[in-house]
Amino acid sequence: MRNILKIIISLVLIFATGCLKDNIVPVVNFELDETAKILQYLESQGDVVNTEAAPWLISATDVYNDLGQLFILDTRNQDEYVSGHIESSINVSSSRLYEVVDSLNTLFPLKKIVIVSKNGQSSSYFVSLLRLAGFDNIFTLNRGMAYWHTDFAGEWLQALGNSVFGFNNYEYPKLPFSDLPKLDFPSTLSTEQEKTIYRIKDLIKIGFISNTVYKTNLATNVITYNFVVCYGKPVLYYAQRELGAGGHPAEAVWFWTSKFEFRSVESLQTLPNDRHIVIYSSDGQLSACMVAYLRVLGYDTKTLLFGTNQLFYTRMNLDPNLVGDAFKTSEIMNYPYATGN
Repeated sequence: MRNILKIIISLVLIFATGCLKDNIVPVVNFELDETAKILQYLESQGDVVNTEAAPWLISATDVYNDLGQLFILDTRNQDEYVSGHIESSINVSSSRLYEVVDSLNTLFPLKKIVIVSKNGQSSSYFVSLLRLAGFDNIFTLNRGMAYWHTDFAGEWLQALGNSVFGFNNYEYPKLPFSDLPKLDFPSTLSTEQEKTIYRIKDLIKIGFISNTVYKTNLATNVITYNFVVCYGKPVLYYAQRELGAGGHPAEAVWFWTSKFEFRSVESLQTLPNDRHIVIYSSDGQLSACMVAYLRVLGYDTKTLLFGTNQLFYTRMNLDPNLVGDAFKTSEIMNYPYATGN
């Protein structure tokens, strides 16, 4: 498939030339491939992930104050659920998540559904996929059970740290535009909506596959094995000089959230279709959301768990523009929870 942006530009030029000559609208003879059709469909449906609403967070306080009016689906494994869960929540495996959400939404279309995970990482991923499928009443519990009670905050607290050796403030250029990844679908699927839902259901059943930790996975061989993306505001990529170390890992490429650069008319196709992509945001929740979107399009993508909270937690707390994204023990609400089934 030709680059979408190039096609659009070419069509505009052809149309403009035709108008100048004899006001004739040109006949377009090209066929978008399957991935391009899915991308076009998603953008025509509101391009939900490339908006300020993503990743659709709801606070522990809002959940606690509105328990009776919410459906709460806990996607942790059964042992974790039994050891402690929000009262009235339902334990649902990812293999059944789409069907459960679809049924609840059909019966109670106006009732909010909240997806709960340990840390807000996997729930942000699942909520993004479900939003792409058209469910607009679904949210993720911000920071997961870690902000519900300190008994569940261990993984978040252990992740906080500083891994800034080799970081710098140099802006690494985006790659040249390339084709979208190739997707194939069963011949029984005819419409773009059917194919999109098929792809989303498949990804949800596979589950949240990510254990990317900087020290283990990215500190060495970044150039060879990973294309690293910083997805966020400028202060997430560039460190203020007075705060010390550089702002990002070597070779990390910056995609600006406020420009929604994963759109087809922006920089989406500067992502490589033949390399493993790791995306990080401030706390991992937004990057998990974007990873879900890019996986629907066929990109080989993972999220950096806990985001920059595991890269430069000290800097986040010193920078007034980042401190709001830092994990805070003061935000752990210690609300009551139930145990057992």
